[in-house]
Amino acid sequence: MKNCFQISHNKDNYTKPIYFHSHDFYEIYFFVDGNVKYYVENESFTLSKGDVLVIPPGKLHRPVFEGEYPYDRYVLWIYGHYAAGNEGISGFISEINRMTAEKNTRRVSFEGEALRGLTALFDKLLGVFPPENTLSFCIAESCISLILGDILESFRAAPAAAEQPPDLIRQVISRINRSVADAPSLEQLSAEFFVSKYYLSHKFREHTRTTVHQYILMKKVNLAKELLECGEPPKTVCDMCGFSTYSNFYKAFTRQTGISPREFVQQNERHFTSEITSRQ
Repeated sequence: MKNCFQISHNKDNYTKPIYFHSHDFYEIYFFVDGNVKYYVENESFTLSKGDVLVIPPGKLHRPVFEGEYPYDRYVLWIYGHYAAGNEGISGFISEINRMTAEKNTRRVSFEGEALRGLTALFDKLLGVFPPENTLSFCIAESCISLILGDILESFRAAPAAAEQPPDLIRQVISRINRSVADAPSLEQLSAEFFVSKYYLSHKFREHTRTTVHQYILMKKVNLAKELLECGEPPKTVCDMCGFSTYSNFYKAFTRQTGISPREFVQQNERHFTSEITSRQ
């Protein structure tokens, strides 16, 4: 039952900016109230009550608050190892991911009776979290499956979203994401998009709250984590992610994750072993 999922419901006033960040788990973000524009990589969403965002592992995201309004939201985290071991939940997530690509959006909206039903499911899940016994865990799993099922059905019923009009930063982030391992530098990007590097740097920081260099490092470390989890050795991962030296890779990885690449591998191996043992 440990580290399978987490659920929270928070309402507060935010004045400080939240920077781009990513997680190692699936995030189901259910917006209730506030004045928020949400960025996921190169996408942006002006949120309304009942909006749900599906954010996969490794995707950089952040909310931007406009004014000091109450910020009310539910957040459900579903850990990858748990989803992989649960055929039903894994199937829902896989199909939702397919629909977000087909519909060209990771947002779906609820209103009326559907919104009340989704809210009730989140509240019921909160009521049994953390699960204290097998019964409460089964209730929680049932709630998660119903939540994912409702989200999937809403995606299926929703029309495809129109392409967002291109802008400089959206194009730059898309360009970086196409080739993370050999991502272009600020100078190369400014030449490619015919703008000064000072203008690009200013606009990029305004959108992401970080620099082009730091953004690329975050994407490279996320890629490195995926490769390490697939069994690639750290030195090979260093080269595959485009780091010039292992020292640079080690520093970037440790700064972002809090542990070294080898410690990450060992932690992942221990977790895998404990999962196998728990299923025997």
